[in-house]
Amino acid sequence: MDVEKKLSDVLEDKNNKEKFLNKKYMMHKYWGKKPAKELKKIIREYSKEGDLLLDPFSGYGSFASEAILENRNVVANDLNPVSNFITECLLNEKIDIEKFQRYYELVQKKCEKTRKELYLYNSEWEIISTLRNKNGYIKKIKIKNKNKRENKEIKINFQEMIKLYEQEKKIKISEWYPNIKMIENSRISVKENTKIVDLFNKISLKAHANLYSEIEKLPDGIEKKMLLLAFSSNLANCSKLVPPIKSRGEMSQGAWMTGFYIGFEYIENNVYHYFENRVKKIISGKKEFLNQYYNLFPKGKYKITNMDAKKLEFEDNTFDLIFTDFPYGDTVPYFEQSVLWNAWLKYSVDYKNEIVISNSKIRNKTKEKFREDIEKAIKEIHRVLKLNKKFIFTYHSLSGFEWLSITNALQSTGFEIIDCELLQQKTFTPRQLNRNQTIKGDLVVVCRKIKNKKLKKLKNENKIYLEILNDIFQDNNKIYVTNDIFVRFLKKLFKMNIYLTNLNIISLLLEYAYPTVNGWRKK
Repeated sequence: MDVEKKLSDVLEDKNNKEKFLNKKYMMHKYWGKKPAKELKKIIREYSKEGDLLLDPFSGYGSFASEAILENRNVVANDLNPVSNFITECLLNEKIDIEKFQRYYELVQKKCEKTRKELYLYNSEWEIISTLRNKNGYIKKIKIKNKNKRENKEIKINFQEMIKLYEQEKKIKISEWYPNIKMIENSRISVKENTKIVDLFNKISLKAHANLYSEIEKLPDGIEKKMLLLAFSSNLANCSKLVPPIKSRGEMSQGAWMTGFYIGFEYIENNVYHYFENRVKKIISGKKEFLNQYYNLFPKGKYKITNMDAKKLEFEDNTFDLIFTDFPYGDTVPYFEQSVLWNAWLKYSVDYKNEIVISNSKIRNKTKEKFREDIEKAIKEIHRVLKLNKKFIFTYHSLSGFEWLSITNALQSTGFEIIDCELLQQKTFTPRQLNRNQTIKGDLVVVCRKIKNKKLKKLKNENKIYLEILNDIFQDNNKIYVTNDIFVRFLKKLFKMNIYLTNLNIISLLLEYAYPTVNGWRKK
């Protein structure tokens, strides 16, 4: 691809009718899934068939999936073991769907007795969801009649509430479950001595333990792993982490709280019922992947690795294209939040080498450590990438420090920053919708590995920043949105090829412009 060709031309294709996110990307609740069609375009424009690609922070494995289907060979690497597990389940083409369905039916049959003991309301009705207060008392239940396919909600009076609570206390759990401590971190509402079990009531803990024990009895293979994938994806939605959206109704469910926050009320779902839904989604997603895979020829090959991105075990100049979604610094502590999945899947996690800024007092994950670690990772990416080849990354943050750390590492390592554009999201979090000072999407940055580079050091950076803002805010009466400001600011900054010592875009904006409901107006 020519350097002059804009990244926006790659990302924008109005005639492309592909879905924003394919079904295969809805197989698990893991974060950071990127739109398939945009990944596909990047792969096509910046590499050719047969090339060797790398994603050093592969997460869900979305990039690797599209690379294979585009006949590129790819290495998907991540330090997080649950990420590698999900990627393997996503990419493995040898699964027998019929065997998977038989295994699922066998597990459900084995769990049938416990399911009835925990959720049967009467001979015809099953409890699907319960509305509980913070102390675990049931206030309302939603039941389903399988024969009539009818749902209804029932309020629980005080006497019934106490009775149900006492019955639940008597439940015995003989099966294994993870009883480990989580990392104390006020940022994600994990207090001292909080354990995984504290996220579940006794009914859901018993159901999960029962379901897990029956899956574990199955013969090893990809079909068993796929059931564990469905099981792990089901965990949070059948825990204490699902808040009700009262504006839509008492039993209307919101998204599960990734910060492990348990509200004054929460909705606890029927483990077996929702597991069934997860299995259906996985079958649908896997069929979609296999349909694409077996209708394409030739196809690429893949390898999944569990390396520290700061110490990649590859030869120099190995890869033709590197793409990644960088760790989000102080925004999303993925490792600490994925403890829910890793604990149930019995994975050991290398928290020491994670690149993150953490509020946890027991971890030495400061801003300075993030700067040091991200620089080491970028140096490794530069080392294993071929000369003049592209490194493309996405990032979502308004933190000037994080952008300064990444930008300086790129510049000093020997990358030429070519272009950047906003990769618009299809859906937004409540935080993004309700706050003006957030980016609605990921910034995509294209870099090229070059031989020599001389960086300019400036005495007065703020003067440069002011000149950039003056160039952006040309109309005093116009409202400028955060997305546009951010992209235009960084584009101009990247072209200057300078080493930065201080950068805080939001602070600059607050000094230069007035925040409004829809954006920013020049002072």
